Amino acid sequence: MEVWHSFAKYCFLVVFSSVLFIPTYATQNNITDPNLQLSLNYPDIIMDGKQFVLSSVVKATVDQISNITVTIACPELQIQQNSFHLDKIGKDSTFGNDFNATVKNGVPDGNFVANVEMDYFVRGLFDSQPVRHTVTQTTQFFVASRPSLSINLQTPSDVFAGEPFSIKGTIANQGANAHNIELSTYSSELQLAGKKSLDLTNLDAGKSLDFEFIVQTQKELGNPTQAIIHVNGTYSDDSGKTYPIDNSFNVYARQRGMLEIGDANGIWVGQFFIAPVVGVGTIVSSVIGFMMFLWHYKNKKKKQKKTRKSS
Repeated sequence: MEVWHSFAKYCFLVVFSSVLFIPTYATQNNITDPNLQLSLNYPDIIMDGKQFVLSSVVKATVDQISNITVTIACPELQIQQNSFHLDKIGKDSTFGNDFNATVKNGVPDGNFVANVEMDYFVRGLFDSQPVRHTVTQTTQFFVASRPSLSINLQTPSDVFAGEPFSIKGTIANQGANAHNIELSTYSSELQLAGKKSLDLTNLDAGKSLDFEFIVQTQKELGNPTQAIIHVNGTYSDDSGKTYPIDNSFNVYARQRGMLEIGDANGIWVGQFFIAPVVGVGTIVSSVIGFMMFLWHYKNKKKKQKKTRKSS
């Protein structure tokens, strides 16, 4: 009965389990030396011709630091103001600055690096004058000019004909912003019914979406069937160009026996299929066997008591 109640409740619903938002500043790079720390935060995916913010925070770990200059240089980026200067900063104090940057047109997709330089003076306990220090390090960016969507699926390997089952998945965008995303599921070997499609207006760069389809095969299947189920569709970029997306999985579908209860999703061990399905006859036989055991056990106890009394 629980199976059919679940069927009535969920068969025609698609559930978006959760939307995983990647923060605006998804990548962090820390540049440190014994006196000064610099933390850089920026999107893990940046787009050709698009502006983004590179956030920086400077923290002093000692006293007597002065004339601090932080500079970022990169031929692939156009930065409105590529450096900032501080006269001094106290120990454990912080200062934040945002660099407004734009990826130059024509930068190819993939990784590139920028040079980051920290220049400052620090006066130690035994220094008559502040001593200059320069720290240089690179930080890496990833640029994408088009969306790049992928689907990761969590699916059953075995199902019963005519009974609902779940297809869970995650759509991840590791490219530029994607639009007009359409997904559906189908099989050439099985007739799938239920809410089996998804329409999504946008999926921004670096973000992902969890989804779940609840579907079922035809009630009368006949012979057990090893089938392929596809989850595929299309999405487009900012210019309207369309791209395909596809994933698939195998499933073993069969009729539920009249005296079977339980879940069809078992495992294959070599040529043998092991499922948590239990026959009603097996259950009844087990119960009868247990009752007979109790009856014999009680009779045996009674006989032992009579024997002790007579002796």
